[in-house]
Amino acid sequence: MMDKYNKKGFTIIELVVVMAIFLFIIGVAIGIFISIIKNQKRILAEQQALNQVSYAMEHMSKALRMAKTAPDDTCLDKKGYIYQLTRWDNQIATYNGIKFINQSNEDVCQEFYLEGGILKEQKNGQDSLNLTSFNLKINHIKFIINPQKSDEQEVAIASTSESSEPQPRLIILLSISIPGESEEKIIQTTISRRNLNVVQE
Repeated sequence: MMDKYNKKGFTIIELVVVMAIFLFIIGVAIGIFISIIKNQKRILAEQQALNQVSYAMEHMSKALRMAKTAPDDTCLDKKGYIYQLTRWDNQIATYNGIKFINQSNEDVCQEFYLEGGILKEQKNGQDSLNLTSFNLKINHIKFIINPQKSDEQEVAIASTSESSEPQPRLIILLSISIPGESEEKIIQTTISRRNLNVVQE
């Protein structure tokens, strides 16, 4: 009888306390795990978005560097133009597209423009090709030709010609929204045209 009473065990209060501590530790571990997964998804989404933007910017830069002076007004509005801004957007008061003749691609009349949050490319007025996917939202795009220190005519703002600038500079600004992030990211690049019009003797 005495041995029976001398055996020790856990009380209900001790079991409740141990269970509470155990559940608290499990809850904290699950919370950390979920936070790590969410952060990983956000990083992957950001990486995919930046990869898409990097590809689109590189593709546009390569083509725009090879712009040719327009020999007539079939592609651009006027002979002698190199770049012409297109698709005026009244809401943000800027052009959403740029048109030019790509001399490295058999003198193709090419246009890059933004439509419905997707960056597109069109050649010779045919069906457009998406440069970015539906997962990436581009808020707006802005093309700046030869940033001027003083006010110029409307032609100089919307286009540039060989006579006004033999080697024009073009700035591209992209505003993108990455899934899972509230802030928009601004991506910018500057392009200098390669003048391949060599005078033959």
